[in-house]
Amino acid sequence: MAWLRYLVPKILLPTFTWPHRVLGSVDMAASIPPTPKLAPRIIRRIFGIILPYLRSLSYRYCNWVGIPFDNQVAQLPFGLVLKWSDGTRLEEVAATILARSAGFPVPKIISYGEHPDTPHAPVSILMTRVPGRDLGDREMYERMNDDKRETIYNELQCMLQVMRKWAHPWGGDRICSILGTAVRSVRIPNHSVGPCESESDFNNHLFSSVSGHSFETREMFEEKVAVAKRLLLMRHAVVFTHGDFKHHNIMVYNGHISGFLDWECAGWYPDYWEFTTPLRFGPKDFWWNCLVLRLGGSKYLAELESEKALVPLTVDAWAW
Repeated sequence: MAWLRYLVPKILLPTFTWPHRVLGSVDMAASIPPTPKLAPRIIRRIFGIILPYLRSLSYRYCNWVGIPFDNQVAQLPFGLVLKWSDGTRLEEVAATILARSAGFPVPKIISYGEHPDTPHAPVSILMTRVPGRDLGDREMYERMNDDKRETIYNELQCMLQVMRKWAHPWGGDRICSILGTAVRSVRIPNHSVGPCESESDFNNHLFSSVSGHSFETREMFEEKVAVAKRLLLMRHAVVFTHGDFKHHNIMVYNGHISGFLDWECAGWYPDYWEFTTPLRFGPKDFWWNCLVLRLGGSKYLAELESEKALVPLTVDAWAW
């Protein structure tokens, strides 16, 4: 690999990235940008024929440069990657374009293709590579000093606060994607729901697959149900939400956030959803959970308790 740095143009290396957006380099959008207009279906179908060849190219390219090949996020020369995974939908394309329009550090989408013959992965996205390493890299995080960690916190807080203040273009309580269609998440029974016209409709779906077959006693089952059903008594504002707020979706470069990735779950959800997503698993003292609590998750501990109770009640419906 070392010889590549000297003999091969940098643009062909897997470390090459185009100039990336730094948070604050453009004004953050105080109001939600217009919903992106997607390419016509015929154009999406044409790119759907072309883009799969890039995944084959990626396999050969990764062997050539000596990096692992990832079938779902395929590395390419010229600072590009091809995402073609089970979670990739047109809604992710729209949400990523919108987030970039809002001033967030997200990849630039070059093109996207539609694949009706693969319903489990109907869309592929060609986008720019983001520099840096993901925040889930424990070694990197442990090397950060307090000032750098505070910078990461402030930048995350800025982005969350901006998008949670956006007015809902589809109407007050509607739970839906950026396109007004169903939201998608592995946390939701059957991984998709909606659009829902109210939080009550959304909750009805969350509880639709409750089952007691995994509990040893009826008493244990009813105890969990009682805790979970507290969520039904709560009411929340519906806000714009990334939907998969995990540390591996945050890229860091030179002490700053260089990428906020994977917008396939994005949309309009009850305001607790952003924070209970990462908090449902892992110990309370895990550094990422501590950061999420500080970012606002501490306001939703009651919701978190109900969600944790709901997990074993519905696990068969949302687990892959």
